[in-house]
Amino acid sequence: MINKYFTIISVIFIFSGCIINKSNNNTYNLNSEYEVKQRSNVSLINRIRSNPGIYVEGYGDNAKVFLKGVSSINFPKEILFVLDGIQVGNYSKLSTILDPLKIKNIKILKSPVDLSMYGFMGSGGVIEIKTK
Repeated sequence: MINKYFTIISVIFIFSGCIINKSNNNTYNLNSEYEVKQRSNVSLINRIRSNPGIYVEGYGDNAKVFLKGVSSINFPKEILFVLDGIQVGNYSKLSTILDPLKIKNIKILKSPVDLSMYGFMGSGGVIEIKTK
């Protein structure tokens, strides 16, 4: 005799996950310390300008740096510059305080995972600069 209050319920769990590749293709190291020594006469803006996916508008201290394809409805969003872990702002603010000969490493961050730690300010992309 089967108990009418006893019901077998089969439960199936489906796991849907995301695997993050450790070798992120959206992060670029522009210059190693050796390359910086070899090209010490090249300005910072020219090093940044020579990379794929970067658009530089203007020259000198008034240059504006953007990631190609990243913009909002009303205007394109400038890249956030981070100098030794401190958010500096746009390129014109950075160019007044940075000596190009003291640059050790430049890293461009494009992926949402990398940009998440900078919040809204980093939504247009981030260029991290480490000095000696």
